[in-house]
Amino acid sequence: MAEEREALEFDILFVGAGPANLASVIHLQRLLKRQSLECSIAVIDKGRYAGAHLLSGAVLDTRALEEFFPDYREKGCPIETEVTSESIWFLTGKKKFSFPFVPAAFSNEGNQLVSLSRLGTWMAEQAENEGVQLFDNTAASAPFMENGRLAGIITDDKGIDREGNPKANFEPGLLLKAKVIVIGEGSDGSLLRQLAHHFPTEQSAAPQRYSSGVKETWRIPEGRLKAGEVHHIFGYPLSTDTYGGGWIYAFSPTLISIGFVTSISPSSPVCDPHLNMQRFKQHPLLAEILEGGSMIESGARTITSGGADAMPQLCGPGFLVTGESAGLVNMQRQKGVHLAMKSGTVAAETLFDALLHDDFSDARLKSYEERFRNSWAYEELHAARNYRKAFDQGLYAGLLNAGLQLKFPGLSLAAGVAKKRDDKTKGGSKKVQRFMLEKEGFKPDGILTFSKDQTLYRSGTMHEEDQPCHLVIKPEDIAEICLKTCTVEFGNPCQHFCPASVYEFTTEPQPALKLNPSNCLHCKTCEIADPYGIITWTTPEAGGGPGYKLS
Repeated sequence: MAEEREALEFDILFVGAGPANLASVIHLQRLLKRQSLECSIAVIDKGRYAGAHLLSGAVLDTRALEEFFPDYREKGCPIETEVTSESIWFLTGKKKFSFPFVPAAFSNEGNQLVSLSRLGTWMAEQAENEGVQLFDNTAASAPFMENGRLAGIITDDKGIDREGNPKANFEPGLLLKAKVIVIGEGSDGSLLRQLAHHFPTEQSAAPQRYSSGVKETWRIPEGRLKAGEVHHIFGYPLSTDTYGGGWIYAFSPTLISIGFVTSISPSSPVCDPHLNMQRFKQHPLLAEILEGGSMIESGARTITSGGADAMPQLCGPGFLVTGESAGLVNMQRQKGVHLAMKSGTVAAETLFDALLHDDFSDARLKSYEERFRNSWAYEELHAARNYRKAFDQGLYAGLLNAGLQLKFPGLSLAAGVAKKRDDKTKGGSKKVQRFMLEKEGFKPDGILTFSKDQTLYRSGTMHEEDQPCHLVIKPEDIAEICLKTCTVEFGNPCQHFCPASVYEFTTEPQPALKLNPSNCLHCKTCEIADPYGIITWTTPEAGGGPGYKLS
């Protein structure tokens, strides 16, 4: 829109109210108060309330939290329970095999079970108590560049109809300017993606890897599990050439988190993470635990899984990158919240140093990267850098490699020799046929298993219906790729890999792609798994998307 935008200026602007950025603002405010320094700080988030878009298992390693917020328990941090027991299970179609012990590298002894959305809500309250301005319902739709530097962001326009015309309640987005902008959008952030066009650099890091996680929160009858039980599970229903697995975390004897993670890639787009989750629950072991219970919340999100080698540059002219935007997830330990928090506190110390010297130059900001690489968080990531790569040659080779890495950290027999995969095949291939048979054979019962529409309802997702579609595909790409090439090569996998039925193909009166953007969970699976790179996820009118409360 061409309307003049109101401009607001801050010293520091944080984009995204996840654990990384909230840890950063809390730590930064406390550092400033000790030196009696004043600084205008703002945090924006596209969710309709703090924590609305946060979803994870989650097992929390409290190391980072204890460093910057030692009195977190006294302040009412919403810890569900401490991990009391744990196991690793391998599932076949009908049976369970337990590992005889949990290796130290996988152990969760002393860790806490949390709802990430509840934790995010609480952290946002603590940030506001420290004097930080937090603006929910506010999305960073575009970067504002000035003299080759990120100097601000433009927030989303509100009140535009689906044809792109302003409605009666139209409000142009704001221009938020800052000396430094801290980007913590989570997995596959749209602002960071746009910045890559302004700051093209040679990528020395390995390409980022992703998985798609589907989670449900259940109430179950008492007596099935004990509070604090943690079970990590692999095998069924995945084939041995697909990386992924599931979990069960018992927040209490009756409230549990259950989920399933499936690797996704443009080179292997024929998959359905939602279906994998539902089939996972049909295993006799899981079905027995869930029998008589009820699913009360569901959601989905993508997970960065490339590890230390796939980390992007952590800073650039006018900005720092934190948390999962920086790919800070340890797939070996199946967690990343503690790493996100640590990146936030290291970013805070960099910002404090810049404010102290009134110096926001590139050289000063680059000390963030050095600080992080000298931290225990990077040491942990680096030690596990080859874990995910180990499974590139399949499940059994991966287990062998993972075992060797426990004995010899950093070793990977698969590193550098991973099998190249190209799953572009004709729609009638055996793989596609097998997938379609599995999908057609699945009939949700609405009790244990659910359709995508049923799980979407339990995610609290809502959008303003009359707004432009935020999933952008060029009309010529729909005509030539979606309705022709992709139909033949992959059988239009977007209708399968999207966990919320956003993509729908119709044949009457003629073949067409129908988009249902109001269903979108903001998970970004479509943009990542798209085999042709023609889907662009843009920010819808802020306040839309899921409304997680327990996830």
